[in-house]
Amino acid sequence: MSKAIEMKNVTRKFGEVIALNNVNFEIDEKKIVGLLGPNGAGKSTLMKIISTLILPSSGEVKAFGIDVIKEKNTVRNFISLVSDYTVLEDELTPYENLILFGKISNVKENLKSKALNLLEDFGLSQYKNRLTKNLSSGNKQKLNIARSLIKDPKLLLLDEPTIAIDVETSRFIREYILDQNLKNDKTILISSHYMWEVEQIASEIAILVDGKIVIQDKMINIIRDFENKISIIEIELESSDYLTNLESLKNEKNIFGLKIISPTTAIIETPLKQNHFDELLKNHNIKGSYRNMKISLEDVYSYITKGRY
Repeated sequence: MSKAIEMKNVTRKFGEVIALNNVNFEIDEKKIVGLLGPNGAGKSTLMKIISTLILPSSGEVKAFGIDVIKEKNTVRNFISLVSDYTVLEDELTPYENLILFGKISNVKENLKSKALNLLEDFGLSQYKNRLTKNLSSGNKQKLNIARSLIKDPKLLLLDEPTIAIDVETSRFIREYILDQNLKNDKTILISSHYMWEVEQIASEIAILVDGKIVIQDKMINIIRDFENKISIIEIELESSDYLTNLESLKNEKNIFGLKIISPTTAIIETPLKQNHFDELLKNHNIKGSYRNMKISLEDVYSYITKGRY
């Protein structure tokens, strides 16, 4: 399968700050990949480099085999970037915005019909003659995504596309992203702080921490791997008398997390297998029952970003 994105040894500095540190990153064509990481990890910088908005300080970047640095005008013809801020013109109507960005993107065929179809797809037809500044934040973001699709890009970069908008609009955007991938073979890279959102639409994830890709793989492989590394355990104490003993586990090196839910219930994160965990409870005089919980992407993310990987 051909590569939609290839980044080799990419570093990006802003003065003394290293936003990306020798990043190697690839995405296969026609995939949806989720890009995760804490604030300041370098997600937006990575997307801006791929979309030609900024240059890397060093390294190579290709999109569908074309050099992003040397042939940025060619690359811009088939890449669109959507972020949590809009680039729309507030004093134009939604229809006028789509026409404007279509012309900027050199869309020459059927521009008017494409604009009208996108307004229809996004449920914005009734607002096509209203000034964009008067739209709700959710409808502005719908229009922002419609704007990115006016040139029918092969690669769609979505940087926090559903942040700070209502639930209904968020759901619509997720469903539309999936539809674009399935029907139009688009390659999509999406960053989000909502783990459940990425779980719903991405088949593969990459986690970026301190400017470095820490892990990238199919989601099912990552979770399976972590199931062999850590356990998330829900423990129910026989009585609240054992709560103080339970809290003492926080000082154990093999207890990575302990969250008290109630005087008799807690969630524990540990790499210990059952026999060693049983021994630990016995040594701390903790009596109760426990069960292993299903590991989620959020658990994996927490484990990695706390430097345990």
